[in-house]
Amino acid sequence: MTKLLVVNQYYAPDLASSGQLLAELCEALAASGMEVHVVASQPSYTDGAAPAPDFEVLNGVNVHRVSVGASVGRERMKTRVAGYVKFMFNAWRKANSIAQTLRPDTILTLSNPPSVGLIGARVSRKHDARYVYVLYDIHPDVAVAMGFARIPAPAIWAWHRMNQYILRRADTVVVPGHAMVDTLVEEKGVPRDRALVIPNWGRPEIGVSEKSVALRRELGVEEGELMLLYAGNIGILQQLDPILDAAGGLKEKGVKFIFLGDGARREELNQRAEREGMTNVSFLGFQPEERFRAILTSADACLVTLQPGMDRLSAPSRAYTFLSAGQPIITMMPPDSELAKMVIETETGWNVSDGHELEELAQYIKLQLSEANRKGANARQLYEQRFTKRQVTAAYAELLTT
Repeated sequence: MTKLLVVNQYYAPDLASSGQLLAELCEALAASGMEVHVVASQPSYTDGAAPAPDFEVLNGVNVHRVSVGASVGRERMKTRVAGYVKFMFNAWRKANSIAQTLRPDTILTLSNPPSVGLIGARVSRKHDARYVYVLYDIHPDVAVAMGFARIPAPAIWAWHRMNQYILRRADTVVVPGHAMVDTLVEEKGVPRDRALVIPNWGRPEIGVSEKSVALRRELGVEEGELMLLYAGNIGILQQLDPILDAAGGLKEKGVKFIFLGDGARREELNQRAEREGMTNVSFLGFQPEERFRAILTSADACLVTLQPGMDRLSAPSRAYTFLSAGQPIITMMPPDSELAKMVIETETGWNVSDGHELEELAQYIKLQLSEANRKGANARQLYEQRFTKRQVTAAYAELLTT
């Protein structure tokens, strides 16, 4: 039996998306016959998170949780960093102790916190195990490129050096996009044969269903109007101002824009919409899963945006959820971006470069809903062919057992 030790600060029931994805992956691996142990922190992603057992077998996965004390939540950077330090200290001791007894074949880490790869690199070497490093985003490059925070130059230098060490020690580095592989190879010195693309799956996976006329009306979308949905992080990686540019030009033309989610720019964008009288724009925040499913399946098309060049550092995973629901996708990113090319080549949607093109496309789709429906059917077919959770977790199982 293959034995796997996983280390990551966030794990279900914590609300961090990476922790939720990791839980689904570990449960699938356990169901495939692996013995899976996870070292995570007590729930700490949000303030007031309820404690969980220090150890439990959760859906077939052996989950070991360590304390981060009072360092719970991510609103204050000081609290977040304190939580990272406490987790690293306690997780190192717990992972090393488990590895001594378990003798794992493989140790797998994500990058929460950014230094957790040090545990994977050191414990795998000490106990002669393979080390697999899974990266959903390449940091600190993302933070630097987007000016997310004023990180001192010495800290950036140290972060890069730490990542060099982790990447050098990893036997396999898994990323969700091919452009990210190019970055690892060309800029980080990772041998191409040690970099592997395994995409994310839709979370949640949503089947195709009829649009709810009642729900659309509740959201302010009247009969004959077009409903465009943006669902995901409302932050700095995404091109969001051009969406509002388009919405401003479509105020009286029967096109409604619905934003679901939260992020650093939500309040700023919401205030702009109100200031400019965009009554066709609604910011609804996070929604319970069942309502999220209903809103998503009731849309006419879904928006996925990314700043130019950022596909080399990150992959917009929400696209897979849209594909699973059979929704056509409108990407707003350079046409040579990986996702934009896929959407065009598979006829699962459209790509636009700015708000003006989005405004024109929205008016076109409103008149050609049959084409949108055809592209939506293609989207579901593509998802079933390439991106289901069963297929993606099977790819991880193959990697970890060979």
